[in-house]
Amino acid sequence: MHRKNGLVKIYIWKGIWYNKAMEIRVDKSLHIGVAVSGGADSMVLLDLLLATGAKISAINVDHSIRGETSARDSAFVRAYCESRKVPFFYKKVDSLAYAGEKGMSTELAARELRYAFFDTLLTENKVDVVALAHHLDDQAETVLMRFLRGAGIRGLRGIADRTGYIHPLLAYSKEEILSYAQARGIPYVQDESNCDTSYRRNFLRHEVLPLLKTRYPDLNKVMGRTAAIFEEWEDYLLTQITPCQKTCWGVRLPLSVLNRHPAVAKKSIAEAIRTLGIQKDVEYTHLESILGLKDGTPHTRIHLPFGVEVVKEYTELVFAYRFIKTSYEKPYSREAVYEYGGAQYTFRKGEKIMKGATFDEDKLPAGAVVRTRREGDVFRRYKGREKSLSDYLTDEKIPFTQRERLLVLAKDKTVFAVLGVEIGDAVKIDQNTKNRIQIITYEGVAHA
Repeated sequence: MHRKNGLVKIYIWKGIWYNKAMEIRVDKSLHIGVAVSGGADSMVLLDLLLATGAKISAINVDHSIRGETSARDSAFVRAYCESRKVPFFYKKVDSLAYAGEKGMSTELAARELRYAFFDTLLTENKVDVVALAHHLDDQAETVLMRFLRGAGIRGLRGIADRTGYIHPLLAYSKEEILSYAQARGIPYVQDESNCDTSYRRNFLRHEVLPLLKTRYPDLNKVMGRTAAIFEEWEDYLLTQITPCQKTCWGVRLPLSVLNRHPAVAKKSIAEAIRTLGIQKDVEYTHLESILGLKDGTPHTRIHLPFGVEVVKEYTELVFAYRFIKTSYEKPYSREAVYEYGGAQYTFRKGEKIMKGATFDEDKLPAGAVVRTRREGDVFRRYKGREKSLSDYLTDEKIPFTQRERLLVLAKDKTVFAVLGVEIGDAVKIDQNTKNRIQIITYEGVAHA
């Protein structure tokens, strides 16, 4: 074994000294959390990382899928870590119950719960980065599985490092990892569920890929290179996209994006949806439908998966969670907090005049309320003429998506302020104003 500056080379024993070294590089200034299931891959990764001399902790999740066997594997990892004096983070989750509650596969439920624990450790600064034991064979399976699912460039990158997560073993095959484990005498456990071909990944691993390799023996390496190519294209496209803007009620993207090259337009749209909080790939058919809005009429809506819709507005595309308008009304008070449509509003006294958000409280009639819009509402903006609130919103080109979420300050049918948008002329500030009130808007309180 050779070690220098965080680079570890350990030659693999196959009856003779093998002529290829396993090499991993790590930042030794980081506290690395290693996801350890007890299988050969994660146990080898743990051993390699320990050999670097970096600060290491093990992370183990009992998914409760295999009953006593799951508990046995976790106990094995705990005992091994104790023998090597490796700090140990552990959590038991109920993947089966979570899958039933969320209506998803057990495989996906286990992944979500596992990563939730990892994210918690990162957020709480228990570890600086999480190292995962995915290898070259996993990469081939992932790329093929995503290709069959119809993923785009981002998905076809396969397994890639991201903020908080690294994959030191991606360059190595399962065979090399097993040879290393044998040469070093590293114990590990077998997860029998890995042989269950009812799982999509196992079906590809045990039935499809072995058949393909009879004709294409270098398939894993080819798939690995393909993933690297797609990662380069992903990185390039991210430098070319039209940027989006997040608001309390959604994400806005200039309508001009639809005039760009389809590849750039689709990537811009996909990133806007990701900014909204959806991390799953959007299907090709949905992206094509959104591009079709170029020739559509204003206010056309397209329903997307995950409770999201996209609306063609006057000068932009708006992406938002589908919102069902409900009646909302509370008396006006400086002490109150008003939450609706993904935003929070408060009123406070202040000398500074904020454009469209400061009014004379003494001009507000008694009995004023904060409420949702109603049919017949009228509004006279500052130095404007009275018109229906609906006409005002249309003239100002306020997006329909935003209109559904608006609150107003009103008495009967007269609107004195559209919160977060405009102040009415009847409550404007003048030289006699004594009580200047500012409307404070906090965005992103909840999904709109």
